[in-house]
Amino acid sequence: MKNKIFTLFLCVAMLGSTSCVDDLLNRPSATELPTTLFWNNIDDAEKAMYGVYQGTRTFFNKSYLWDGHSDIMWARSATPTPSVGSSYGAHWNNGWTVVNRANYALFHIEQMLQKFPAENDQKQLLRIKSEIIFLRAIVYFRMIDLWKNIPYYTHILKDNNEAYSLTQTPISEIKDNILKDLDYAKDYLPPIVAEGERGRASRASVYGYMGKIKLYWACWKKNPVYPEDLNLTEAEQYYKAAAIDFAEVMKPVYGRKLYKDGAPGISISPFYYDLFDGRNEYSEEIIFATSNAGPNFGQGLGDTYIYDFGTRSTGAGGSNVTPNLRLVNRYQMINTGDYAPALIPNSNETLSGGACNPESYKGRDYRLFATVMWDGQKMLRLSDDGMKVGPDSMIFKYKQGDNVTYINAQAANSGYIFRKFVRQYAFGPREEGQQDTYLMRLPDLWLMYCEAVNEYNNGPTDECFELINKIRRRAALPDLDKTKFNTRDTFFKAIEQERIIELIAEGHRFFDIRRWKIAEEVWPQPNGFEYVNTWGEKQGANQFLNATDRDFLRYYIFQIPTGEITKNPRLQQNDCWL
Repeated sequence: MKNKIFTLFLCVAMLGSTSCVDDLLNRPSATELPTTLFWNNIDDAEKAMYGVYQGTRTFFNKSYLWDGHSDIMWARSATPTPSVGSSYGAHWNNGWTVVNRANYALFHIEQMLQKFPAENDQKQLLRIKSEIIFLRAIVYFRMIDLWKNIPYYTHILKDNNEAYSLTQTPISEIKDNILKDLDYAKDYLPPIVAEGERGRASRASVYGYMGKIKLYWACWKKNPVYPEDLNLTEAEQYYKAAAIDFAEVMKPVYGRKLYKDGAPGISISPFYYDLFDGRNEYSEEIIFATSNAGPNFGQGLGDTYIYDFGTRSTGAGGSNVTPNLRLVNRYQMINTGDYAPALIPNSNETLSGGACNPESYKGRDYRLFATVMWDGQKMLRLSDDGMKVGPDSMIFKYKQGDNVTYINAQAANSGYIFRKFVRQYAFGPREEGQQDTYLMRLPDLWLMYCEAVNEYNNGPTDECFELINKIRRRAALPDLDKTKFNTRDTFFKAIEQERIIELIAEGHRFFDIRRWKIAEEVWPQPNGFEYVNTWGEKQGANQFLNATDRDFLRYYIFQIPTGEITKNPRLQQNDCWL
């Protein structure tokens, strides 16, 4: 199915480029694809749908970079500082590309539904329509998460005059509309996609996102950016509604389960790692992902994990994203299930508990070995073109890079590099991998479900403990101690812990901090957080040093690109950016 998807992406390039103009909302022209040449059969509708998928892939591309705006990962050109909101004009534009492609396709599919009354044609068209509605909804959801009140429309824009006259729609109205769309779409999608259709959305995807949108809305009402938006009654209603949607996905009909049934593997070869090497992207635990192609489809359609996660020794990568000490200190001990003493940043390789002493990492959560590399860890060499592996392993040692004996990762300013997402087999160039971008996995859904139940139930249920314990058992950790985590607040901390470790570098932590409104807790004032490497060397200015309330508001609410407001004065800039 992956080959089919990308062949169709290329076939419908006219939907994604020549039919678009580079203006306010990157709108497609309604006149460049006349119905006499297109929209004449189901295959045309399917090609248009894949054009929307391709736009969605671009919108969510490099989702891992969002974690660089959090406390647990460093990413080049992505810091947690308040200026974060000013640098995402491309993200704004990519969102409107999806919306306009979707609106354009849906307009013509509605006409096709009248033109092709046969039962099988209707079934296929309604499925295609529902997938497009789903993609548009999840893009709108991300955009209101970042910018709050934005323009909302579901029709083809007539011309630039209309585009430049759009006003913002209240976030609550947009939320209602996209939930209504998803409620419609769920009835026309299969619970599980067939083998030859992998990569397409399923009913599980829709329910998963219905639950996620409701959960986020509940969080925004419980932990509002502005005090006047506080509404605990509404928050409780949405927590309950979210839990119902998540519970639906957990039913047997959807066939969702952990990779290898949650078995941990062994400490030096955890099964968790296998999920991210490009060969297990169709595991039953993946609820929704955007597809990446691999070689032979051209640069720009493959994954970029080797480019950003890899090193000069592993596929000519750049170590552009790296874990940090704050993350590594989160990995718990398998014998106690609790945290070890914080690592001591020091270059002494024999210091007990030192960050450069390999002995300091023994006996921890299996996901640590699957995710992070520290001094003394080994990895196979991968040629610059990605087509040759080995034959020998190399050692990672911070600031030691020769590309022969040692892994050349001198750009890794934290003292750590990632193992997660760095493949160890011959495949192709650093920007042409096949690993899909996971947007929702089963552990993510379980943890969101537990969060919703914990909130409206004022504490965890036995089911919540069991779900988190399934995640922990894959990491070879003991079950949670019910006596220590039996209140709403303590169990929330267990949820936060598992979300950090399980979902690192998948783009969730940044959004969790914002929906929980805990940036002020993560970067306490006045000193913020001092970022040091494993040697104890300070890396740049303290994050959120002497931050003001306005600085934190800018973390929670993005700046609408100023160029858009110049083109359309009817758009109002978010207050904290004035």
